[in-house]
This record gives sequence, structure tokens and C-alpha cells, in this order.
Amino acid sequence: MKILYLIAAPLALATAAHAAEPTSNGDALFAKLDANGDGKIDKAELTKAHEAKAAEKGDKTPVDTAKIDEMIKRVDTNGDGAVDKAEMSAIRKAPAGAEEKR
Repeated sequence: MKILYLIAAPLALATAAHAAEPTSNGDALFAKLDANGDGKIDKAELTKAHEAKAAEKGDKTPVDTAKIDEMIKRVDTNGDGAVDKAEMSAIRKAPAGAEEKR
């Protein structure tokens, strides 16, 4: 659950304008982050969302792309370099602390 928050919490408000009518909270979050609608959250989308959230707070510090890479790596179980709905769902359903063991 911790990794989901690392990815999602700082981004949810930054991308709220792009959300479609989701069927669940997980779908809503995914829709907000998947800016191009390809069914995956890639490094560019995650970086852009982090930048937008930081800009809302007046933070002009460049996003640490190594941290973005690490976030994706922890969730990306199929190794395609992006997070799909199934991977995000698995993280949400995992017991607390399970993502730490990956």
C-alpha cells in the first residue's frame, strides 16, 4: 500500500481535470495518471504529474527521475517499464509491507 501512496498521493490533485467517469477509486486514480489513455502509466506521465503537483506547491525543484524509475520498478511486475491497471490493482490489494519485499 505504501508504494501506491508514493505514486498516487502526490499526483491525484494535479491531474483531477483529466479524470473520466471511473467505476472505482482505483479506476479514478488510474484514469487521472494515464494522461494518454493507453492503459499504462509510464515514466513521462508519472514525471509530468509529479511536476504538476510540485508546481501547485510552488516547488520548482526538478523531479528526481531516479525516484520515478524506482517507483515504477517496484510496481511493474511484467517488466514493460510502465504500470498497468492489473499491476496497480495488485499493489492496492497486497498486504501492508508486501511491496517492500519485492
